[in-house]
Amino acid sequence: MRKLLFFAAFVCFVTGLALAGTDSGSISPPVSQSVFFGYDATGDDSLTTLFASNNNFAGNSFDIVTTNAITIVGFDVNLDLGLTHYTIDVWTREGTADGFEMTAAGWTLLGSEYVAAAGVDLKTHVDIGGLYIATAETVGVIITAQEAVSGTGGFCYTNGGPNTYSNSDISITTYRGLPAGFPPASVYTYRAWNGTVHYLYGTALTRNTWGNIKAGF
Repeated sequence: MRKLLFFAAFVCFVTGLALAGTDSGSISPPVSQSVFFGYDATGDDSLTTLFASNNNFAGNSFDIVTTNAITIVGFDVNLDLGLTHYTIDVWTREGTADGFEMTAAGWTLLGSEYVAAAGVDLKTHVDIGGLYIATAETVGVIITAQEAVSGTGGFCYTNGGPNTYSNSDISITTYRGLPAGFPPASVYTYRAWNGTVHYLYGTALTRNTWGNIKAGF
């Protein structure tokens, strides 16, 4: 049984400079209003790419394409224990992320959360969500770890791609690894995001959840 525990909204502006990367591969950059949604739930269903990393630095780009309408309620990411905690940022845009990683226009910061790293190839849950995606839409996503700006890396991914992972509701196509800063000044091609998308069916705000019930008292 899912429980929507709280909703918090805040506005922030984020800038960053891309630095030399932990990723040793070949190298082939948004500042937006953001809204953070907190959920103590993993939703109705989920889709995982893989947790089998062989490289790392600051983040990844990928697309989510829907077969059925969903609302994202959270993610899992792959973080090593070079640091015990990381601040995770989730950025989204209408349309594909492919080729737009270094372009600020069109990206919106969905939210940020400070999380404790579970370790390499283990799932670290990130309670950032609230994004509704209608049927047959494409949404580009970038997920980054802010602390990688110090040169520590720590956001784990897998060389190769693009790769596509699908279930009956959504597909995820992975694109690039990212050095630090947002938008970054360069990217690493191709790097498969290690992660999970957790979602509810349809529009979360119309669901008869405990949070909505309490709001009526």
